[in-house]
Amino acid sequence: MTDWVTVVPGESGIQKTAIALLAVADDPADVQTRRGGTEFAVAPYVADRYNDEREPSRPRRRASKKEES
Repeated sequence: MTDWVTVVPGESGIQKTAIALLAVADDPADVQTRRGGTEFAVAPYVADRYNDEREPSRPRRRASKKEES
């Protein structure tokens, strides 16, 4: 496999990003560390699955509360 996608950990940190990437990978070899462990190189399908997991769901709409006097 020659096409690797770079994933840079965000606010969640390196450890949580690594756990999340490994959780969606079929093979742990599809997740590699780069730049001294500060970023990851992953197979394209891992990046797609990781992004799908991270996409926020639509926010719930709540009925407005009317103030009672």
